Amino acid sequence: MPITQIHLDTQTTTAIAYDAPRPQPSDSRRGDWVWLDVNVPTEDDLMWLARTYNFHPLAIEDCRHFNQRSKVEAYPGYLFLSLSTMLRRDGELVSRELEVFLGADFLITVHREPLDALDYARAHWRNHQRADFMLYLIADRIADAYFPLLDEMEDEIDELEDAVLENPTQATLHRIFVLKQQLVALRKVVAPMREVMNALASTRYALIDEHTALYFRDVYDHLIRIYDLIETSRDLLGNALDAYLSTVSNRLNEVMKRLTLITTIFMPISFLVGFGGMNFAHIPFDDARAFWLMIAMLIITPTLMAIWFWRSKWV
Repeated sequence: MPITQIHLDTQTTTAIAYDAPRPQPSDSRRGDWVWLDVNVPTEDDLMWLARTYNFHPLAIEDCRHFNQRSKVEAYPGYLFLSLSTMLRRDGELVSRELEVFLGADFLITVHREPLDALDYARAHWRNHQRADFMLYLIADRIADAYFPLLDEMEDEIDELEDAVLENPTQATLHRIFVLKQQLVALRKVVAPMREVMNALASTRYALIDEHTALYFRDVYDHLIRIYDLIETSRDLLGNALDAYLSTVSNRLNEVMKRLTLITTIFMPISFLVGFGGMNFAHIPFDDARAFWLMIAMLIITPTLMAIWFWRSKWV
């Protein structure tokens, strides 16, 4: 798709031709700036950006391949940021990445998929807000999107805890490991995002206004909470896994106990049958009373053993 210039004052867009000069803000003295959006960048798009804005080849390379760790890098006259977010579709995590160039009079966003954060920032922008504040709106929306995602995962963890106690199955164990993997993936995304927001909030960059840095500090606080929620969810899943293994082990012990009791009950029966069935002249004593005594012992012995086990609360 072509590079698009977003006009916030009129809520319209304009496609930028590859031979077009660098767009200029309507009134730079008033603090106006230009927002360019590149959705699914092509090689021609990236070359135009590199040529027009003199962006560093490494930053252009990151826009070409994506799959970057969240970061902020300072170049002469602009900042380059990689921001990452996660969506959940049909129980699976889907990653989204946004590359941002922030200058004194421009904001350029590069992405491969439609991002709700861009629409949100566009709708909540107010006149005369700086480009760095627009970056804050985007980052704030990206961070806040983690809260409903984690709420959904916490509800699944609650259901898993109930399933572990009521009827643990292999499917329960599989779901526990899937959620653990997803939480690890979330932590890998949130941790560097937290570092980026902390850097922007520290006012170490001249392009970030002190007033806007306070807002980035708020995003940083949100990411700390999100990271803590991830760690809490991981602990809950670890407890659920321990409970699952304990429950399965207890079930196995119950089965083994019952099998052992059955074996113990049949041991004297096997002895009596084997003893009475030996092929010698005087065994089984060639006497009808001995036969009936053997039958009585075969009935009474396991019965008494079963009563003993029951009174001992072994069954």
